[in-house]
Amino acid sequence: MIKPMLYAIKGGVLSLICGHVLLGSLALADPLVNFAEPNTKHLLQSIKTQQLNVIQLGDSHTAADVMTGAMRQTLQAELGNGGMGWGMPMYFTGQRLALYGYDHVNWQPISSRTTSNENYTLGGLIAEPKADGAVLTIKNKLQQQDAKDVMVNIRQGIGDAPLQVVDAQGKRTQIATLKQNNQWEQVKLNKLQLPFTVTALHSPQTALGGWWITNSTPGAVVSAIGINGAQLKHLSRWNSAWGKALFDDHPDLVVLAYGTNEVYNKQDVSEEKQILISYIQQIRQFVPDSAILIVSAPEILINTQGQCGTRPETLDAFQAMQRDVAQQQHTLFWDWQAAMGGSCKMKAWMKSGLAAKDGIHFSPQGYQQLGEQLANALLSLK
Repeated sequence: MIKPMLYAIKGGVLSLICGHVLLGSLALADPLVNFAEPNTKHLLQSIKTQQLNVIQLGDSHTAADVMTGAMRQTLQAELGNGGMGWGMPMYFTGQRLALYGYDHVNWQPISSRTTSNENYTLGGLIAEPKADGAVLTIKNKLQQQDAKDVMVNIRQGIGDAPLQVVDAQGKRTQIATLKQNNQWEQVKLNKLQLPFTVTALHSPQTALGGWWITNSTPGAVVSAIGINGAQLKHLSRWNSAWGKALFDDHPDLVVLAYGTNEVYNKQDVSEEKQILISYIQQIRQFVPDSAILIVSAPEILINTQGQCGTRPETLDAFQAMQRDVAQQQHTLFWDWQAAMGGSCKMKAWMKSGLAAKDGIHFSPQGYQQLGEQLANALLSLK
């Protein structure tokens, strides 16, 4: 498994260099290709009306929320700020969200990365109270003062007490499922001002699966739902209810950004093709009006010596497979390697400070450049 990259955070917000370092061959043909995505018209209308909701599922490139953070900033600068989007239920070590902050006492994080036999929903991360009186606080790192629309994915068992919520203005409310049957539900709360605190008085079977926080005003929302070390097939560890949660979140665009861990771990490309096709078809059923974008695996290196370094032996075949599936299944496709300038460019990105020394991850500046490039490609989509 690839070791996740951790970035220094200052003042609760990751510091990013806004200036671009453009490599000589970066300005190639547009890496974004539309292979007759059937919901293109709906996506373009969402952009035109400034009500765009993007959900990206992925691995550590997504879990850091730097590339998606830059995409969010770029889209919101053009379309308006639609809100914070999805947030993991509590803090998880090695995970980061650009907008969400957390404090907790006696809540336990459980991840589908390490524990496969749990009842997960969309996101593959859950938070459970470990004791009566467990306290969880949800914060906005940007410290915005306006009230937000809040929803939460939650499941409860028989006898679980409602969770008690108090927001920054002292407003009180409760979170409770309609049925106490240990099935996931999405509960909508009245407007809350962050930070708000959630207390589990006596809810031993209760689990939280993620927050969804938006603004009342139109704009773009970009949600980064990533897990370090994830592969697309790990979505099989999630309860089938994740499709209902995805539907309830009404995405206009679902981004599948996987491939790095599959290639690094030498997964069979033909098997991975069937997995990718299967999840595209499932997403079509879950959210039939949503466009789908496949983000291909970037160039990565297993050895950084030499002029170009050494690529994993299946990388070429895997990238070609992703493009072929996008064409066959009529999705959007973003060629990450082309966005880097083509093959044999990772070393140049490393030298320019845009990629990490491991030859796999990118620096904050590199991720920001890529996120802005993808966002601008979406805004230019026809």
